[in-house]
Amino acid sequence: MGNYLVLGAGKMGVVLARDLLESDVRNSVTLVDYDRKQLKTASALIQYKRLSLIQANVEEKGQRDGVFKDQDVVLSALLHKHSLLAMEAAVQAGLHFVDLVGEFTAARQEFDARARKKGLTLLSGMGVSPGITNVCVGRGVHLLDRTDKALIHVGGVPVQPKPPLKYRILYAVNSLLGLYQRQVPILLGGRAKTVPPLSGVESVSFSAPFSEMECFFTDGLNSLIQTMKGKVREELWEKTIRHKGHAEEIKTLRDCGLFSTRPVLVGGEKVVPRRVLEVLLDSRLKLGKERDATLLRVIVIGQKSGKTRTHVFEMVDHFDEHKGFTSMAKTTSFPASIAAQMIVSGEIRRRGSLFPENVFHSRLYEPFMAALKKRGVLITHKVH
Repeated sequence: MGNYLVLGAGKMGVVLARDLLESDVRNSVTLVDYDRKQLKTASALIQYKRLSLIQANVEEKGQRDGVFKDQDVVLSALLHKHSLLAMEAAVQAGLHFVDLVGEFTAARQEFDARARKKGLTLLSGMGVSPGITNVCVGRGVHLLDRTDKALIHVGGVPVQPKPPLKYRILYAVNSLLGLYQRQVPILLGGRAKTVPPLSGVESVSFSAPFSEMECFFTDGLNSLIQTMKGKVREELWEKTIRHKGHAEEIKTLRDCGLFSTRPVLVGGEKVVPRRVLEVLLDSRLKLGKERDATLLRVIVIGQKSGKTRTHVFEMVDHFDEHKGFTSMAKTTSFPASIAAQMIVSGEIRRRGSLFPENVFHSRLYEPFMAALKKRGVLITHKVH
């Protein structure tokens, strides 16, 4: 039983709220968003009396303080740029905090001492990636005596690739473009390196209809860069999965200058190419009634009792036809919902600013995976 505050009434926030309410009849959820239209849509999708809807801007302290009162856990389904502010507010209010995103690892670690002093658990990057991917890496490393490689392949894709770009937007467009712009820190050949996004393109295969996909480097390791330092010896990286040809098409847009935030003069007016691209992609690439899937493969290679062992974690998750949930919304939101409920139940006892790979690698791995399976998200684990 718990009182949960969900910040953000978009696709992820709606799935979070519904799952929290469906998991326990004693749970109550307060869903907050500044957009009245978003809240109205959420109300139609979540018809529970234990749901409260509040229109508020959590960036403003006066509005934020009122909605944080009498809650147990804050779950953030906000855009990346609002994440740290939400974390700061939760600590100030003395509330546990679970975030879907996990960027800015160093900034999150700065909350550790304050959180431990207040007896709070702050769990960042609790989605699919970061999130499930981190749990798999942490588990693989935990089961080995020595880890040489931890390789992540993950991505949300439309089941049927269509132009333009053979892709449909499954979350915020600015977050998607940011993924294609940021330089990518990785471990390669035992050395920390930075490689360009969209580089390292290679083929990757899953069960039909995903037998001919591609993947490429993206900045998705987040906390793993820090937490796996000294634990993974040779290679540590993440590649995003897309339908074949997507990377080359994105590179064309980038090379044409459409990712630039520097204004250009068009018909006597200054126009920001990146902003124009965001508007165009958002209008043309929305998922709509199409179906999506989330593909994941994490390979952890090392030594156990003097023998080479390879741990392979794999997931092919599909759109939920019954509830109307996208696969991306499910695989991103369910891990955070499960973690928040584990905090309230006392299953997660660690305090401080934490990340999935150091929480679910051992005792809580099986309960976490069982909770995902109960919700229809299955991750297989094979050892070779």
